[in-house]
Amino acid sequence: MSYNGELLPLFTVVSLSNCLECGGKLYNNKIYNRYILSRYGVLEIPVTYWECSTEGCNAYYTDVIVGVDGSDNYSEEYMDIQYHTRYEGKCSLFNNRRVGELYTMEGDYHGRAACPTTLWRYEQEQGKVSLEELQNNDVSFSGTIHCDGYWVKDGWRKFVEKRLGRKLTHREWKKLRYKVIYVIATDNKVILDFVITDIKPSSLLLIPLFSRVRNRLGEEYIKRVVSDEDSAIIDAVSYVLPNATHAFCVFHQLKNLTKIYLNQFKKLKNVPYNDKQFYEKGKELISAENCVESTVILKELHRLFRLTNTEASIDAMTYLEKTYKKNRKFLEKGFVPETNNVMEQLFSFIDDFIYQARSFKIVSGLKNWAANMFSVWNHRKLNTGYHRGETPLEIAMPVDPG
Repeated sequence: MSYNGELLPLFTVVSLSNCLECGGKLYNNKIYNRYILSRYGVLEIPVTYWECSTEGCNAYYTDVIVGVDGSDNYSEEYMDIQYHTRYEGKCSLFNNRRVGELYTMEGDYHGRAACPTTLWRYEQEQGKVSLEELQNNDVSFSGTIHCDGYWVKDGWRKFVEKRLGRKLTHREWKKLRYKVIYVIATDNKVILDFVITDIKPSSLLLIPLFSRVRNRLGEEYIKRVVSDEDSAIIDAVSYVLPNATHAFCVFHQLKNLTKIYLNQFKKLKNVPYNDKQFYEKGKELISAENCVESTVILKELHRLFRLTNTEASIDAMTYLEKTYKKNRKFLEKGFVPETNNVMEQLFSFIDDFIYQARSFKIVSGLKNWAANMFSVWNHRKLNTGYHRGETPLEIAMPVDPG
């Protein structure tokens, strides 16, 4: 590599002889080893800390390793491979060294990082295994299943444009690029199955998903389906599970109402008495189980609103009137409200992965990645709550009739 106008072998250790501040001589302060992740494996390279000998200077330096940027533990050629691997669609695994440690424990090169392409291929094969496990886990459940969709990015823009023979506008590309992962889970947060579709799919694309779950659990045992207001889910459920009660999740509505007051008062205990009464009645409106109850509570809200005088309550009244109209349509169809935030918790977990993976380039890669992730979730020990230390699968273990 070129270094300060010279060609030096990669990973050459370069030491300073004089202080850059005062020109004084440097002496050894500490000798230690640096571990550099490279395409050749994890390299152990001895380097030295140096200290200026001039009194009062207090300047410190460390050896430079050619081909390693600053104090990072990744070589430049490896970072280049990683960049093209992650952003050109060959792998969604981000911690390559950790993976290398896990999968080379029994080999001759302990701790060596795997080739990114090898990791990607392993991920694809493991995805098939994970998907089969998801769709065959034997679990008991309360009779309620939850379904919701999560948006992700997918696709190569240049590849799609080449196949179409024209350039895409930003709006066209955004519409083509976004996919939705529809997930079905139990009350115990065990993920049962999923399907990947384009945005705003027809219910026909979700019917096979619900049919698989129905055949697996038994139609007579599925008493209740919880979702948001997604029409594709609603139509698919009415076709596949016509006898199940359909509940619409109001957790996000309650969350939005609370957010209105937190934006102004920071804490709920700071909300004035009359506004707090209005807020509590607003939660009752959102959770109302029939049209009569909902209408009675709305009239009571109008009475309480006249006693309030804050911007938060004005915004809350506008929001609650819109929510009343929307929820009433579902109540008229026989739907019931549900406050269990199963899908909110699952998608919070997905967010942690999406932050690292950023986007996906091929649909099969996205499918296998999702299968691996959901399999991890089902075996992940919960950190809080009554079931702390248990996994969703352990919580949902079938009851032994004997």
